[in-house]
Amino acid sequence: MKTTEISSITSPLTQVEVNDDITHSALNTLVDGDSLTQQQSHDVFEQVINGFVAPERLAAILTALKIKGETPAEIAGAAIAIRENATPFPMQTNGVSDCVGTGGDGANTINISTTAAILAAACGIKMAKHGNRSVSSMSGSADLLEAFGVNLTMSPEVASECLAQANICFLYAPAYHTGFKHAAPVRKAMAIRTLFNILGPLVNPAKPDAMLLGVYLPELITPIAEALLLTGVKHAWVVHGSGLDEIALHGKTKVTEISNGELIKKDISPADFGLKNYTLEDIKGGTPQENAEFIKAILAGKGLEAHNSAVIINCAALLYLHREQLDGQADTLLLAAQHAKKVLASGAATKTLADLVRLSNAGVSA
Repeated sequence: MKTTEISSITSPLTQVEVNDDITHSALNTLVDGDSLTQQQSHDVFEQVINGFVAPERLAAILTALKIKGETPAEIAGAAIAIRENATPFPMQTNGVSDCVGTGGDGANTINISTTAAILAAACGIKMAKHGNRSVSSMSGSADLLEAFGVNLTMSPEVASECLAQANICFLYAPAYHTGFKHAAPVRKAMAIRTLFNILGPLVNPAKPDAMLLGVYLPELITPIAEALLLTGVKHAWVVHGSGLDEIALHGKTKVTEISNGELIKKDISPADFGLKNYTLEDIKGGTPQENAEFIKAILAGKGLEAHNSAVIINCAALLYLHREQLDGQADTLLLAAQHAKKVLASGAATKTLADLVRLSNAGVSA
């Protein structure tokens, strides 16, 4: 697999000093079976992301959190610290959205969230897609977009221009979160899922105020939704679709919606969107190049019916979250799906992707 080179990156704005007492105190708290406050978690992960924590202590902290079970406050504190120490992204006046999954479901589907984000952008939603290489499939969002020719190392300023002109940009996680390298050896040595496995979707440098976020286990829905609230997200669906970190076509999807500061839980099915059920096999993905061909056909309005439906159902959820700005076109899930289907059939999403490719290569890389 090709590795993208990351050239010189702007340093984070925050100035952090080594403080061994922070992580020592936190570890004692966790070993006693107690939870960290949001501020304590923030301070711990600020030390981690700046490379100030010894590998043995980091492993102990991650293990203690895992055994105890991470609370929403601990998740939010860590996410905020990582986001604060990321390469800055230009502030957007009108707000942005993201469509992302934790990965880790092992389903190897086509790139549903990435394609849904492109379609949502074609529908007029500002999408700041934050992602990385493959986690649960052979092809992650970065792998797919690179196959299309998107410049993964575009500078934040170029990405902001993509957002302004094409309604979508891609923020390649390793380019913005250089501090993750300090935890990488420990994570590799531990070889188990830790808090880091669920932080990716919560640390988008563009600070989206609306999100469709899929999780790999249903037990993660509520804590992730509560953590999103604590990080300032205003509107979101946190979903788990019958084994997928997406809205499912092969069964029911559990949803926790963030709306007006409250959490609303519900189950949904393809029928709510006016769509048929399909099997997981119907939406299996392949290599980055194979997936690129699948997605190219979908965006051109010529995809397989199951592939189209997987993208439409997830895009429709995004449109529904933005129903107040869509002039009645997404007031219900059925209407949102019909609108997404209409835009997809028009081929407008192909132009959106072409604009992203062109604009991402027009400026100077990071």
